[in-house]
Amino acid sequence: MNDLILLGENKYTEFKSLYTKSLLKTVSAYANYHDGIILVGINDQKEIIGIENLDDTRLQIENAINDAIDPRPYYEIEVKQYEQKNVLLIQIFKGDNTPYLYEKKAYKRLDTASVPVDRRALEELILYGKNMTYEMIKAPVQELTFSVLKSKLKERLSLENLSDDLLITLELKSKKEYNLAAALLSDHNPIKNANLQLIAYEGSSVSNIKDRQPLLNVSLLKQFDLGIDFFKKHINQSEIIRDAYRELVAEVPLVAYREALANLIVHRDYSRAVDARVEIFNDRIEIMSPGGLPIGISESEYLSGRISVLRNRIVGDIFYRLQIVEKLATGIRRIKEYYQPYPEEPEFYIEENSITVVLPKINQNKERVASDKNNLPAELSENEIRILSLLAENESMTRQQIEEALNLKKTQTNELIKGLKRSRKLIQVGSGRSTAYKLN
Repeated sequence: MNDLILLGENKYTEFKSLYTKSLLKTVSAYANYHDGIILVGINDQKEIIGIENLDDTRLQIENAINDAIDPRPYYEIEVKQYEQKNVLLIQIFKGDNTPYLYEKKAYKRLDTASVPVDRRALEELILYGKNMTYEMIKAPVQELTFSVLKSKLKERLSLENLSDDLLITLELKSKKEYNLAAALLSDHNPIKNANLQLIAYEGSSVSNIKDRQPLLNVSLLKQFDLGIDFFKKHINQSEIIRDAYRELVAEVPLVAYREALANLIVHRDYSRAVDARVEIFNDRIEIMSPGGLPIGISESEYLSGRISVLRNRIVGDIFYRLQIVEKLATGIRRIKEYYQPYPEEPEFYIEENSITVVLPKINQNKERVASDKNNLPAELSENEIRILSLLAENESMTRQQIEEALNLKKTQTNELIKGLKRSRKLIQVGSGRSTAYKLN
C-alpha cells in the first residue's frame, strides 16, 4: 500500500479522492487490457483524504460497476487503513470477454488517463473476446498460390505436397476458405498493410538514402529472406584477434538481427495501414513494427522477454515449424544475450502505435553526453538540456523524479524523455513501476 502511494499514479494505478463516474472509464480500461488498481480516498498529490461513509461508498461503487460495465468484469474491493484513514483499494482484473463497455464505449489507459479506444482497437477487442485474431479473418482474395511455402516445407520438413489437409493442419484454411494468415504467406501476398521497407542511409540520420528496397505483395517468408540479404549487403564484417586466432565479427550480430526481423514479421499488427521498416544507419539498425503491445502483455513483461503473447499465432507457428525462429516467446531475451559480449546494448522503444528495436553496431566510438551543458549539442531544447544536466549529477532517475526536480508537467516530461531516448542520449533502466533513465 505504501509503495503504491509513493510511486504515484501511472498506467496501472489511479487515485480518486472520492467516487465519481469517471472511475468507471478506468474499470473498463483495466478489464480490457491489463490488471490495475484504483485507490479511492487519495488525491492526485498523494494526500490521504480518506472515506467517511465507507459502507455507502463501497456499495455505490459495487452497484455502479455491476450495472454500468457490460459485460460485468471481475474485481475485488478491500478496505485499507493509512494514517488512521479508510481507503478503498479496487483491484480490476483483465477479462477474456472483451470489449468491456461503459456507456457503449471501450476504454484504454494512456499514461495516467483512461481514454476511448479507436475503431481499429475496438475491432481487435471484439476479435479477442471471440478468441480470434486478425489473421483468422477470411482472406479478401481466395485465389492464392504457395510456391515459397511449399519450397520451405520441402527444404526444412521434407514435405513434398502442400495438400488441403496440410493447409487445414497449418490453420491456413477452413471450410474451403483461406484466412488472412494464408494470404500473408502466399506468393503474391495481397494484404496492403503487409509492406516492409528496407532502407540504408549514408550516415546516422535519414537525410541521405543510399539504398531502398520496398517489399510489396511479397510472402512473409520471402520478406524474411530478403531482409537477411539486405543485412548482408550493408553490414560489414571486421577481424578481431582472440588469443592466437583471428575471428570475423559482424558490425551487428546476425543472430540478433534475425530474431528482431522475425519478431517484426510475427508480432506486427497487420490491421494497421502503416509500412514496417528496417533502417540501416552507419552506427545502428532500427527495426520498426507497426502496432503497440498485444492485448494481455505489459511493457515490463515484454522487456523481460519471459512472457510473449503472439499477435499472429498462426504465422508464428509456421515460422517455428520452419525453424526460422528457434523457440517462440524468447526473441527479446535472445537479442539481449547476443549482445552480452559487447559493451553496446540493444534498445527497445514501446509506443502506443509502434515498437522499435535498435541494434547498435559494435566496436563503434560513441561520444558520451558531457555533464557541462555548454558542451551539449546546439539542437537540444532548453528543457532537454536541463534533463541531461540533471542526470549528469545523478546515476539514474525516474520520470516522476525528473518531473518534480525540474517542475515540469507529466505529459511534457514524457515527451522530452521519449525524444532523448530516440536520439540515444538517454537509456532506460528497469521496467514497469521501477523504470528509470540515465545518460547513454
